[in-house]
Amino acid sequence: MKRRISDVLCAGIILGFALRPYRMSYREVKYFSFPGEVLMRMLQMLVLPLLVSSLITGMAALDSKASGKMGMRAVIYYMTTTIIAVFIGIIIVLIIHPGKGSKDEFGKQQTIEQVSPADAFLDLIRNMFPPNLVQACTQQFKTKYGRRKVHVTVTVNDTLFNSTNGTQEVMEITREEVIPVPGQVNGVNALGLVVFSMCFGLIIGNMKEQGQLLRDFFDSLNEAIMSLVAIIMW
Repeated sequence: MKRRISDVLCAGIILGFALRPYRMSYREVKYFSFPGEVLMRMLQMLVLPLLVSSLITGMAALDSKASGKMGMRAVIYYMTTTIIAVFIGIIIVLIIHPGKGSKDEFGKQQTIEQVSPADAFLDLIRNMFPPNLVQACTQQFKTKYGRRKVHVTVTVNDTLFNSTNGTQEVMEITREEVIPVPGQVNGVNALGLVVFSMCFGLIIGNMKEQGQLLRDFFDSLNEAIMSLVAIIMW
C-alpha cells in the first residue's frame, strides 16, 4: 500500500509539472482536483464518528485512575498544542503577510477583527462544555464584538472659568464602546466532543456489567469506522 501511495504521489507531481506550460484555466484545474476533493470529503466524513468511538472505546477499557490521568493529559495536550498553533500562526502572519499584493486586496479592503487574548482563552474553556452535542458537531463558540452607545452625564462648574458666576451646567456625552457578544462559527467543536467522549467512556467503564452493552456497541462502531478508513485509503 505504501508503494502504491508513493507511485500515485510521483505521478501527480510529474503530471502537475507537465501541465504547467499549458496555462490551464481555473475550471480545468478544478476538474483535475476533483478526485482529490472527493477523497478528502470521504475522510472528513469519518473524522467525527472515528473520534467519538475511538475515545469512548479507549476510555471504557481503562480503569478509573488511569482514565483520569489519561483524560487530564489529553486535555492539557490539546490546549497546549492549540495555544502553540495560535502563536505560530500569529508569528508567521506577521512575518510573511499572506495574501498581500493579491488582486483581491486592490478590489476590497477588509477589516481584521481584533480578538482579545482573554476572550480567546475563555472561548477555549467554553468549547470544552458544549450545551448542545448536535450543534457541537458543526459549530463552535466564538466571542464576537459589537458596539453600543453609552450616555454619560457630566456636570460642568462655571466657577472654573468665570469667578463671578457660580452656576452649574449639566452636559450629556454619548460615546461608543466595544462589548463582547456570544457568537458561533462553522467547524467541529473537537475539544467539546473529546471532553464528552472521555467522560462518557469513563462512566461506561465504571458501570461494569451494566455498561457492557454500550462497550460492545462502541467497539463494533470503532471497528466498522476503521474498516471504512482502510477501504477509502485503498
